[in-house]
Amino acid sequence: MARFQQSATVNAAPDAVYVYLADFTKHAEWSSHGLTVEKASDGPVAVGSTFNTVGKLLGTHHAVVTVTELVPNERIGFESEDDTGHFRHQFDIAPRDGSSEVTKSFEPMRTSFVFTVLSPVLPLIVPRGLAADLKKIKERLET
Repeated sequence: MARFQQSATVNAAPDAVYVYLADFTKHAEWSSHGLTVEKASDGPVAVGSTFNTVGKLLGTHHAVVTVTELVPNERIGFESEDDTGHFRHQFDIAPRDGSSEVTKSFEPMRTSFVFTVLSPVLPLIVPRGLAADLKKIKERLET
């Protein structure tokens, strides 16, 4: 399946961007689909940590999110699974002249029938959602 990505330059150092994005409970602040997030596993956030989320996009969906990659100041990866499918998400952070270039990507790994039927319109919808999320992240980090 297709991988979608969008990038934005954020006027913040990579370490500040990483700390903000690695705090999964803050994802509700910038998510474009009315997300709530609750930590499900014990201990500090690490690869393997899990979160329970509820998103509201074309219905209400309860997901389990698992952290798959944490490279300080460079990359955050996680996968989500709900009734619409299994999805891979990633943030890449790169220094750019005192700022950071943040790339957010989304890749469907397995999808439900309904999501598969909608797949022809995903190239129109997903990039806009990624861009909206990045815009909110930028606003949060620059204020």
